[in-house]
Amino acid sequence: MRPNPLPAILLLLGVVMHSAALAQLGENVLQNPDFVNFESPHVHPMDLNEERTKLALCNTAAGRVEIFAISQEDASPVHESSIFTGLEPVSVRFRTNDELWVANHVSDSIAVVDLTRGHIQRLIKTPDEPCDIVFAGDPAKAYVTCSQVNQVIVIDVATPDAEPEKIEIEGEDPRSLSVSPDGRFIFAAVYESGNGSTILGGGRTDSPMLTYPPNVVSNKLGPYQGTNPAPNNGNLYTPSPGPLAEVDWNKSSLIVRKDKQGRWKDDNNGDWTRFVSGDLAKESGREPGWDLVDNDVAIIDTAQGNKVTYAESLMTTCMAIGTNPETGEITLIGTEAHNEIRFEPILNGKFIEVRQATFSVGPDGSIEQRSATDLNPHLDYSTPTVPQETRRLSIGDPRAIAWTKSGDQAFIAGMGSNNVIVTDAKGNRLLDGKTIDVGEGPTGLALHEEADRLYVLNRFEATVSVIDTESHVERQRVAYADPTPDFVRAGRRHLFNTHETSGLGQASCASCHVDARMDRLAWDLGAPQEEQNLEKDRLVDIISGDVATFEDQTVAMSPMKGAMVTTTLQGII
Repeated sequence: MRPNPLPAILLLLGVVMHSAALAQLGENVLQNPDFVNFESPHVHPMDLNEERTKLALCNTAAGRVEIFAISQEDASPVHESSIFTGLEPVSVRFRTNDELWVANHVSDSIAVVDLTRGHIQRLIKTPDEPCDIVFAGDPAKAYVTCSQVNQVIVIDVATPDAEPEKIEIEGEDPRSLSVSPDGRFIFAAVYESGNGSTILGGGRTDSPMLTYPPNVVSNKLGPYQGTNPAPNNGNLYTPSPGPLAEVDWNKSSLIVRKDKQGRWKDDNNGDWTRFVSGDLAKESGREPGWDLVDNDVAIIDTAQGNKVTYAESLMTTCMAIGTNPETGEITLIGTEAHNEIRFEPILNGKFIEVRQATFSVGPDGSIEQRSATDLNPHLDYSTPTVPQETRRLSIGDPRAIAWTKSGDQAFIAGMGSNNVIVTDAKGNRLLDGKTIDVGEGPTGLALHEEADRLYVLNRFEATVSVIDTESHVERQRVAYADPTPDFVRAGRRHLFNTHETSGLGQASCASCHVDARMDRLAWDLGAPQEEQNLEKDRLVDIISGDVATFEDQTVAMSPMKGAMVTTTLQGII
């Protein structure tokens, strides 16, 4: 069970809100002691049955699924029932028109719901944190990702109480699932797959607390003959050092990333391969031949005894996956982090891209015809900010994808940008780059092509947007009851909203603190042009709103931070 992230969200609010308002939020926390916000991530939170008569969605905070009947007259969703399934449901999938499978993320269970009777007919225990469900094979089997144990389990639908087969996934946090058109291959997106970057130690050696990893950045055999911090522009630093450059900067670690040729390089093209995987690997605390897994999609071959192969190096955080029903190509959406680049003035506003990657799988499970596309082609990343009208064209924090049956269009929902974009089969933006504005926090999509309707689950405001897929206009917005307190909703805007909190409209705090947690990456946010000086320590009491300044307490702040790992926001106080 994960810790309560509410204090962290309150802390984020404290950055931008007046202390009196912050004090009121603290009072709200005290008045809602029974509400626990796990901030469990939606994976596939909305689904339509095959007859297109019922729409199911996850009401995660309430531990329920909401069932809507689809009007035969105008395809409007009409609320029909609310069914408790367990703690924090994050995915729903129809197996038949009246049987719904629900993944309960915190309860560690699958609830099989009989919609004709309106209750759970079976509860299946799973390993830690089930995320998504798909059905494949003959006879049918259910494949379920369990993110914390890095497994996909296989449940025999005919004997669901039998011990499931467990498929080990070499990657951190498998979540979103998709199936090939013929049902042979199961595709599991590895959420925290990483990007092939690692850290070289560069800290002090005069302290017993800082002797590991070894200070290899200062090694005279390195690309910069021991200069530490390492330069990022030839033998120079960009930005240029400030007026107090003669101040002794802290020795700092260095981030390197494996390129397509398998060489480990920094952002200055310095080649550190000898120290990472080569003959001098022991100098960095490694062994010769050391490598780093970067598996983005696990490919499970049901015809070969659930043999697993991988698609690699597509993006950093793999948020959702879909299969083009016409071509069979696999589409992965998520974000690509540029944490190997230093420093904060360079990374500012440009540290992350929203990406779509496409690949196909051969008969033997091999990867073919892979490509990657930036879903924000209107951004050239030459500046950290653009006009608001350009910013609003951006999509941020993508969480869902839905393909048309013809495979010529895909709808993609941006949880952080509160919009939906339309792309072609290769990831090129359609609608002249325009977006479809929806409610706050869209995380789920369900396409009803026969009625020219797209249903969008707006998690943060607890509504369903109904989009006309011919005119690409929102025609209706239907609310459902969600017990999430207002102060949590307010905090989410500051954490997730990419249009309000970034200069390009594609990034937010949650780009690194993903799902109020972390991206498992290190970043060097140093600033060479800044002065090293002393800053007064300040403390904010979040309950009273008082700000205390301690005049007699100071802390030295070095402008060259070195690599620092992203921390989770949960329980941060």
